[in-house]
Amino acid sequence: MARGQLRRLGEWELRPFGAEDEPAVLALWARALPQWPVSAEAFRAKTAGAGQLVMVAGGALAGYVSVARAQTRAQLTVILVDPACRRAGLGSELLAQARRDLGGGVKSWSAGSGAGPHFWPGVPEDATDGRAFLHARGFEPVGEMADLIADVARFRAPGWVLGRASSVRFELAAQGDAAQVIALQERHFPDWTAFYEHQLTLPGTVLVARVDGQIVGTCTVEGPAEYDFLWPALVRGAVGAFGCVGVDPAARRHGIGLAMVARACELLAARGAEVCYCAYTYLENWYAQLGFTRWRRYTMASASLR
Repeated sequence: MARGQLRRLGEWELRPFGAEDEPAVLALWARALPQWPVSAEAFRAKTAGAGQLVMVAGGALAGYVSVARAQTRAQLTVILVDPACRRAGLGSELLAQARRDLGGGVKSWSAGSGAGPHFWPGVPEDATDGRAFLHARGFEPVGEMADLIADVARFRAPGWVLGRASSVRFELAAQGDAAQVIALQERHFPDWTAFYEHQLTLPGTVLVARVDGQIVGTCTVEGPAEYDFLWPALVRGAVGAFGCVGVDPAARRHGIGLAMVARACELLAARGAEVCYCAYTYLENWYAQLGFTRWRRYTMASASLR
């Protein structure tokens, strides 16, 4: 739909998103991103607390944008334009207003993730028009990330993996481990601290690696029963996941990280998981040692707001 056609329809209206807009936005999502079917629950979870705008053109909801902010950083969580209304300036108007709404103090924003809950780490590889749109508006690529999956229904940790870390105990965190778990994050993985504080309130979801009584590594392990997988329509089988794999730098190069992931996969298999999901990583070859393959790839991109 060309700009002139939109004008004949009475121009457009750009306004804040309201709860009553959700059905229309989900319908727009289905038209704009049919390859990424999302549930209403997942949509709410990933956009809660974000700044959200909708664009109405010709009496119908034709555009949507969600932007999250964390101190001096922001993220463009998602931007949608009805395929029938593209190349008419709606996306540019949505993006420009979202940027203005961020106000002062924000130095940069990223596409997909970086400042709050997200659907994708970056721009999905199958959204080529999205990459072109963002590049034309100042977003520059800064790297690649991937989501990985593995069949873990009958997973057994390779002997050589566990053998390298034979002096390490891998076990689920107990209540008394909280202080050590958080201290490890604060020292070496500060961006994960708040996340681990939350995970520690959920029994059985934090796996630790212990050497001589000290916790030197952690990762999360969730599912399949309690894991709310974002894309269930795209993956067959019960899905579990691990994440935030971190090992104290002083304890690295002894196979602890890979053995901890292998133990997480064993735990998930024992709980009934058929598929293990590993999100947001650039370590494809490292995880491939345990049978993980790429599920989706994303382009990380950001733009300066100074």
